[in-house]
Amino acid sequence: MTETGLRAVVPGERQVAFERFALPTTLAPGEVLLRIERTVISAGTETANYTGLDPGVHVPGNWNTYPWRPGYGGVGIVSALGPGVHGLHEGQRVYGIFHHATHEVVDTTRELCVPVPAGLEPTTAVMARMGNVAITARQRSKAVPGDAVAVIGLGVVGNLAGQFFAAEGFQVLGVDPQARRRETALACGFAATVDPASLATADLGAQIAAALGQRPRVIIDAVGDSGIVAQAVEIAPCNGEVVLLGTPRAPRSGDLTALLNRIHTMGIELAGALEWNIPLLGPDRLSTERNAAEILAMVADSRLLVKPLVSHQLPPDRLQEAYEGLLTRRDDYLGVVLDWERA
Repeated sequence: MTETGLRAVVPGERQVAFERFALPTTLAPGEVLLRIERTVISAGTETANYTGLDPGVHVPGNWNTYPWRPGYGGVGIVSALGPGVHGLHEGQRVYGIFHHATHEVVDTTRELCVPVPAGLEPTTAVMARMGNVAITARQRSKAVPGDAVAVIGLGVVGNLAGQFFAAEGFQVLGVDPQARRRETALACGFAATVDPASLATADLGAQIAAALGQRPRVIIDAVGDSGIVAQAVEIAPCNGEVVLLGTPRAPRSGDLTALLNRIHTMGIELAGALEWNIPLLGPDRLSTERNAAEILAMVADSRLLVKPLVSHQLPPDRLQEAYEGLLTRRDDYLGVVLDWERA
C-alpha cells in the first residue's frame, strides 16, 4: 500500500481544505524526504492569498493561483535521502521553505534545506523563517551607527526587523496601535514604542522624535500599506531612508506628485526589501541560505528573541481559525506555529 501524507490547500477565498498525497517510494538524486514537525504562518503573504487580496490568486499559472498550497517555512526531520546528498543524514532536523504538510520532498540542489543547530527545538527553530523575511530590511538599509530607526508595524516581521538593528547597537522605536505588540517589542529590545491610533502624521513624527531624542534616519514599513509608506515619507528627515519590508497590495488613490516632490526635494531614499531578490543558495555569499544559517545561530544563542513572538501553537486542522485570528484579532494573534505531530 502506498504511504500518504496530509497537506493543506486553499481552494478559494477564505477557504481551507486538506488532502492526502502519495509519498514517493524512491528519491531522485539530490532529493530528501522530510517528516515535517512544525510550520509557521506568514501573516502578510498567506492571509493576502487566503482572502484574495493578492490578485495573483485569480491568474492561471501564477505561483499562488487557486487552488493554492499554502506554507512559508518549516522544520522537519530527514527520513530518507536520495543519491548524491551531502552534508545531511537521516534523523537530522533541517529548516527550509516548506508547505503546510506532514511531509515534504526537497531538491537540495535548488531548494533551501539548512541544518538546525543541535538542541534547538522545532517550535523555536521554525520562527527563524520570519527572520529570513525581516533581515532584508537591515541588509538593504544604509544606516550607520548613531542613526535611529523607526519600525511601523510590530507583527513578527516588524519585531524581528527591529531586533536585527538593535543587535548592532541602533536605537530602535516601534509603532503599532496594538498594546500587546508594543509590549512585546519592548521585551525584545526596542528602546521605545508609540501608539499611532489617535495621532496625525505630523504629531506621530513629533512623538517619535521626542521618544528617540532625534528624528529617525531610517523608517521601515513592516505592514505593506501604501498609506503607511506615504506617511513614512512625510516623517522621514532630509537624506532619510524609507524601507519597504511589507508588500503593498491594496489599491490606494492620492497625490503622487506631492509624495515624489518630497522624496526629490528632501533627498529621501525609498528602498524595497523583498527577500526574494536575494539569491536563494550560496553559503559563501549574500543569500537566503547564508542568512538562514546565521539567523538560526542567533536564535540558538538568544541574540534573536523569537519565543515571545509565538502567540499560538495549533494543530493543523485549525489553520483556518489561525488565518481568521491573524486577520481580525490582532490584539491576540501574533505568531502562529502549526504542530504537524498533532495532525
